[in-house]
Amino acid sequence: MRELHTFPDERHANLLADVLTSRSMPAEVTPEDNAWVVWILNDDHREAAREVLAEFKRNPDAPEFTDAIKTLRQQKAESLAKDAKARKLQVRIQDRWTGGWWKTYPATMILIGISVAVVILCTDWQAAGQGRRVILPTCNNEESTLLKALYMEAPGLLIETPFGDIPLRGKPSLMAILKSGQVWRFVTPIFLHFNVMHIFFNMMWLRNLGRTIEFTRGTWRFVALILVLAVASNIGQYWWVMTYYPKQAPGNFGGMSGVDFGLIGYLWMKGRTQPQQGLGIPRDQLVLAILWMLLCIGGAFGPIANAAHVVGFVAGMFLGARQSIWSKLRPMLITDSTDDIDT
Repeated sequence: MRELHTFPDERHANLLADVLTSRSMPAEVTPEDNAWVVWILNDDHREAAREVLAEFKRNPDAPEFTDAIKTLRQQKAESLAKDAKARKLQVRIQDRWTGGWWKTYPATMILIGISVAVVILCTDWQAAGQGRRVILPTCNNEESTLLKALYMEAPGLLIETPFGDIPLRGKPSLMAILKSGQVWRFVTPIFLHFNVMHIFFNMMWLRNLGRTIEFTRGTWRFVALILVLAVASNIGQYWWVMTYYPKQAPGNFGGMSGVDFGLIGYLWMKGRTQPQQGLGIPRDQLVLAILWMLLCIGGAFGPIANAAHVVGFVAGMFLGARQSIWSKLRPMLITDSTDDIDT
């Protein structure tokens, strides 16, 4: 701290201190024997401060000096806003570490809650309990309006004839679903599960995988990831059945497993391409998941939406590796565009 100059006028002393502070040279004013002394807080600023003092003495009322108060106020306001944002971020991070599930991974638990609620509301429990079934069927109430609204494609109407009920169904088409305005159908099949074991295993994987990703990447990024994986896996399954099994109803499927396999692929690629983010999946879990997918494709567990599994897994891998892919492609694209301009 070094004395810079003594003013008989307090206004000029404060104005010079503001000018210096606004130019990143902190200064203070102290009263002394009916005068006001301007002090430079950092000796390294002494020479630069003397140059400002010389200009200030020539014309202390110059606009560049009188505007210093506005500049200083703006700097203080920005500093206060930055400090408040930092404190808020610190509190939010502490909440995420120490809070309950509603602060750490709310979307994961809400997805599980919706899936369970759909099973409860769309199941004819009286019919499900009949017979000697080891595994109770769920989402079996074909009269449920909610069930019909959640399928990828609206179920066809049944026309009563003397020869029995004949289903009336239009030609399967992804564009027809879009034109109908019922775009939620590209997502909602993930909430349908057709027996107790189906929902149990899917929710177990979703909880284990989802809360890790949501906690690390944030809720909104996680929700966006879920939506992309849901749409990709559902469209993949619909297109596969529509193309290769035209006699079957392509929209008659459901389950969170396409999303689960997408989360597995996402974690796998994140661990390989961006391990600094703290995401990844143990090798034994990855091997188990791929083995399970192959067994399903081989028909070991009956009719399963295998296309949803494969497309979800590939989509998750791409999303997990996209930043690494872009970092490798970007220099090539820039080089190609530069060559075109030179040509």
